[in-house]
Amino acid sequence: MKKIYKVSAVIVLMSSLSSCSIKSTDTKTTVSTATSGTSSSTSSGSSTTSIVGGISCDGVFRDGATRCYYKNIPTIQAMGATKAATNAGIPVWSSTKFTATGTGVSPNQFSTDGTFNVRIIPRKASSSVAAVNQSASGKPCSAFMNNSTKLRVTFRLRQQSASSGDIGTLTSSIDTPSKVWHFSPPSGTTLPFVLEVMTVEADIRCNLSNKTLYCDYADIPLSNPDIGTIPTECVAFDLQYSTDETYDVPGESAI
Repeated sequence: MKKIYKVSAVIVLMSSLSSCSIKSTDTKTTVSTATSGTSSSTSSGSSTTSIVGGISCDGVFRDGATRCYYKNIPTIQAMGATKAATNAGIPVWSSTKFTATGTGVSPNQFSTDGTFNVRIIPRKASSSVAAVNQSASGKPCSAFMNNSTKLRVTFRLRQQSASSGDIGTLTSSIDTPSKVWHFSPPSGTTLPFVLEVMTVEADIRCNLSNKTLYCDYADIPLSNPDIGTIPTECVAFDLQYSTDETYDVPGESAI
């Protein structure tokens, strides 16, 4: 009887251990990625984990920020500034014009708590586009000069109530993104900042037959502003920037 009792006890113990073991089950993991209205998933099993969100910025899926960096400013085309405008410190271009009433663009694009990064991409100027700093009424941009191959653009970022601000300078060749200038926006304001193009210089004079000592960059040649029908040299560039609410502008830092 003792042997029978021992055998029975072993059977009961083994049955108990078997009932306490972890069960092996199939599991399933699903990852969903949404970009531009599309999604994809992979699965195997029964439990589900979902990751949804993010946007495609320049074709790269990124998650976290609310939007890509700003690229909606029309190409800025400029001619040579008059001496009066240069001496008075009149900007070539200002974001206040871009966000003026009726433009359909919110000034809040220029709001930030601490991040404001800018880059340029120089472009070939067009004779069918008016310069943003029209030096004389009716003065067209030249259809045949277009001698610039690279630009140097000076920016200023300031508060609306200020007459001075943070200055940054960028250089690059035609159709080539520049490095990125990282501004340090001043604190203490909830109003949108004002971004201004203060000067635009090019290598035009360096490429003319009567080269000067101004190279690599100099002022853009300007025809007599009193003769409105005579064309003048123009340059153009795209302006792109990022704030706290966007992905950073890609590229190496200029500072």
